Amino acid sequence: MIGITMKRKLIFVVVFVLLLGAILGGMKLLSGRAPKQGILKVQSTSAASVFLDNKHIGRTPLEEKIDAGEYAIRLVPESTVQSLATWQSSIKVAPGLLTFVNGSMAESEFTTAAETLWLEKITSKDAEISVTTNPDGASVSLDGSVKGVTPLSIPGVPAGDHTLTVASAGFVSRSLKIKTTGGFKVVTTVKLALSGEAAVQPTEATASPTPTGADKGSAKTTPTPKPTKAASSSDPAKPFVTIKDTPTGFLRVRMEPSTSASEAGRVNPEEKYHVEEEKSGWYQILYNGKDEGWISGQYAEKTE
Repeated sequence: MIGITMKRKLIFVVVFVLLLGAILGGMKLLSGRAPKQGILKVQSTSAASVFLDNKHIGRTPLEEKIDAGEYAIRLVPESTVQSLATWQSSIKVAPGLLTFVNGSMAESEFTTAAETLWLEKITSKDAEISVTTNPDGASVSLDGSVKGVTPLSIPGVPAGDHTLTVASAGFVSRSLKIKTTGGFKVVTTVKLALSGEAAVQPTEATASPTPTGADKGSAKTTPTPKPTKAASSSDPAKPFVTIKDTPTGFLRVRMEPSTSASEAGRVNPEEKYHVEEEKSGWYQILYNGKDEGWISGQYAEKTE
């Protein structure tokens, strides 16, 4: 009788240990699959709704913990006094790091200025700054010293506070206050505004590695879709894009969905192209009847 009781106790202990192991293993597996997050900070000169991949996440000024990844970001001004243009771009959010977006909103996309900054881990002990601009070929100065024209990478930057200035003929210059940290690259994208309007005040943007803490909840809603234009018989198959007016009179087609990618060709305003693929605010098109390339959604209107 005692032997049977001991045997039952032994079986119970074994089953309990197995269940406990399964529970702990499951918790570890789930925690390992939990998405890693970074911090997204967005500010603008006029209050604006912020959308990531067409999902509303709040309004400026905004600071939220976001799952790491690449996103299409859009700022929609909420001003009731004047009509301000929408701005959109692509960003990257890295685990435990800060992504910063600043928009100087204006009445047209040509007079709107903006910059995005995020951090990437590098092997060098020094800091690094990469700069791309819209338009390309802008002059870049760091702490008053000219470094070259965009797209540009500046290696071996000492850790600390720096002033980055971007200038191009016919556009309003932008000055950014950047804080660099050894072992990290500050990826900077600057959209310049056409000159002729009131000068844009220098922008102070600080980027530094930031550990993520407790999750912050945020309401996410889907925006009301915009009505699509009726397609004519000469339009390409849907979905297609219509090229908007650009400051240069043409739109560059890139080899990859990035302003730092090589130029593959050019398309002109009012031309229409079938959308082959869409990725992070970029559209892949067949631009000369045979070659594929990517165009920025900033200068293309999509028809579904």
